[in-house]
Amino acid sequence: MSLSCKMKNVVFTIVGIAFWVQCDRMFAEETQAQVTTTHRIERSRPQQELPPPAPQHHPLVPAMQLAGESYVFLRDNVSDYACRIIKQERIDGRLKPMEFIDAKVRHRRVVDGRHVQRPSIYLHFVGPEEMVDREVLWVEGTNGGKMVVRRGGTRFEYLTLDLDPAGDAALQYSRYPTSESGMINMVRKLIDVGAADMQYGECEVQIFNDVKVDGRLCKCVQVVHPRRRSVFLFHIVRIFITKDVPIPVRYEAYDWPAGDSESPPLIEEYTFQDIRLNVGFSDAEFQRNYRDYKFRPN
Repeated sequence: MSLSCKMKNVVFTIVGIAFWVQCDRMFAEETQAQVTTTHRIERSRPQQELPPPAPQHHPLVPAMQLAGESYVFLRDNVSDYACRIIKQERIDGRLKPMEFIDAKVRHRRVVDGRHVQRPSIYLHFVGPEEMVDREVLWVEGTNGGKMVVRRGGTRFEYLTLDLDPAGDAALQYSRYPTSESGMINMVRKLIDVGAADMQYGECEVQIFNDVKVDGRLCKCVQVVHPRRRSVFLFHIVRIFITKDVPIPVRYEAYDWPAGDSESPPLIEEYTFQDIRLNVGFSDAEFQRNYRDYKFRPN
C-alpha cells in the first residue's frame, strides 16, 4: 500500500472514531432495540461488488452534521408533537397507495436519571378509503411490547388486535415497525445508513438552500449513489430540514432505474405537515380506553 493510501486510511479512521463517539453520546439514553435499515446490509459480499474506498474528505460529512443537529434538537427540545403524515412505500415490489395519517408522538424523557415519559405513538388514518378510521397505539414497555390496532376501513372496521410491531402481520402494511416511526427515528436511521456509506466512495452530495415544503423554507440534502452496489440501499435520497428549527419535514428515496431511459422508481416517501411541537399530551391520550378512540376494550 502506498504512503498516500495509508494516510487516507488513517484520516478516515480518525473521522470514523470521532463520528461514533458522537453517536454513542447521542444514543446512550436509548435502550430500545432498533431494527434499523443498516441491518439489511450487514452481509459479506464479493469484493468486486464493493465501491471504491472512501475519499479523504467524504462528501457526506456536511449532511451527517445536519442530520446530527436535527437528532439532537428533537431529542433535547421536543417532548412530543402532533402532525399529519403523508406516506407512500414500496412493499414486496409493489408501490402502495398514498396514506394520510394524523399522529401524536411522545419522545422519551429522562429527568435526574429517571425515565418520566415513555416513547409513545398514536396514529389515526384518514385515507385512503380502505384505511379510514384505522387506529394504532403503541407505548414502549406496555402491552407486552405489542401495539393495539383497530382495523378501520370498509370491512370489519371494529376488529381490534394486539400485534407485534415487527411481526409479519404488521409489516405487510409498512416498511418499518410502528415502534420506529416518527421524525426522530427517521433521522436516526439516516445517520445509521450514512455511517455505513461513509466507508466507501461513489457518493455525490448536494445541499440546496431555500427550498420550500408546504411554504416552509428548508435545506434539501440530496445524496446520490450513481451505481448499484451491494452495500448501498438507494440510488437517490433527499431529506428536507426546516431552517427555522432543524426538523425533517420530508424524506424521499429512489431505487436505480431498470434502464437508462427510465425514471428512478420510488422506494419510500414521508411528508410531515401541520407540525405542532411540545403539545403537552396527557397520559390518557396514549391509553386504549381514551374517550376519543374507538378501540374495543380488551
